Amino acid sequence: MRKILILAGRYLPGYRDGGPVRSLVNLTDTFGAEYDFRIMCLDRDHGDTAPYPDIVTDGYNSVGKAKVWYTRQFTKGAVERLAEDADVVYVCGPYNDYARIAMRLKKSGKIKAPLYIASMGSFSAEAFKIKGFKKGLYIRYMKLAGMFDDVTWSVTSEREEDELKAIVGAGSRCVIAADLPRRGVTKHTTQKVPYELRLVFLSRISRKKNLAAIPQILEQSTDEHPIMLDIYGTGEDMDYLHECMYKLDDLKKSHPYFKWEYKGEAASEKVPDIFAQYDAFLFPTLGENYGHVIAESLSSGCIPVISDTTPWMDLDEKGCGYVCPYDDPSAFAEAVDELVSMSEEEIEIMRINCYSYIGSVDENSVKNSGYRKIFG
Repeated sequence: MRKILILAGRYLPGYRDGGPVRSLVNLTDTFGAEYDFRIMCLDRDHGDTAPYPDIVTDGYNSVGKAKVWYTRQFTKGAVERLAEDADVVYVCGPYNDYARIAMRLKKSGKIKAPLYIASMGSFSAEAFKIKGFKKGLYIRYMKLAGMFDDVTWSVTSEREEDELKAIVGAGSRCVIAADLPRRGVTKHTTQKVPYELRLVFLSRISRKKNLAAIPQILEQSTDEHPIMLDIYGTGEDMDYLHECMYKLDDLKKSHPYFKWEYKGEAASEKVPDIFAQYDAFLFPTLGENYGHVIAESLSSGCIPVISDTTPWMDLDEKGCGYVCPYDDPSAFAEAVDELVSMSEEEIEIMRINCYSYIGSVDENSVKNSGYRKIFG
């Protein structure tokens, strides 16, 4: 069985990093019987000062279908030692300390195995704008130092490949390996109330996820019918969260039928059940290379109303959601108004379309997975 060493910021039982952790869990759940997955990651979740309880630090722990090496800090010696007998080294993201260590070890010949780096949406136009000057300097330095010469990039789509090559270089080697689905689904169980709408926003609270656009969207939506919005997310950027809260409170003053509540963090295993409680998922994100929350909302029959900065561009065509220009609040508002006016029978047709669509996407992503090309 081929041994795959994965370097990542965090893994289970952590969940605050959202999609990256879910990507790895889905990967190991899907292919854990085919490959020997070894994951090296930090010993605590994002923002925590204490390590996870009941773990062995700097030693392997059995976690699901992987063996996990928790560490307080990535070091050159530890990465080199764990990579010594790996058939493939797979790195989650290009900017972290473990990515730099792995590329230097590969450049010096200390890592013999093929080195793959997952782009993880780092090079989309909107993502690259965030701390863009610093990122630009880093990319230029790594290119001049030849650190990308021995790297093959793992991307989730042709679009992500084009975005990467525009920044890293046209000659960059890429393999397309789409993210994999969560095993098992949770079907929607509650009914829509006529001329009311239960909306949910579920994601990390960061500027990239664009929570601040929601007050602009709902301000342009009808104020004649009750709209309830619940927000789930880790407080990654508390200043930004408070800024959004103030805007939502102002909206509430001028729209008497609007209610909202911040529900706090959502543990990964509870996400499907959360989505199953709502009519629609409002997600005006500035960019996703995949968007696990979109897949999970579809699986739970929660209608996605999303921006046009994700791979999920055919939801309108498939009758299971709405794709709106990320910078056009009025387009989102029109979708919200249409959903408000729907009966339970009408929205149930969309839910059935959601289940059918995500089922076919999931089946195809496993059957034709590019990960088998990467892992060999």
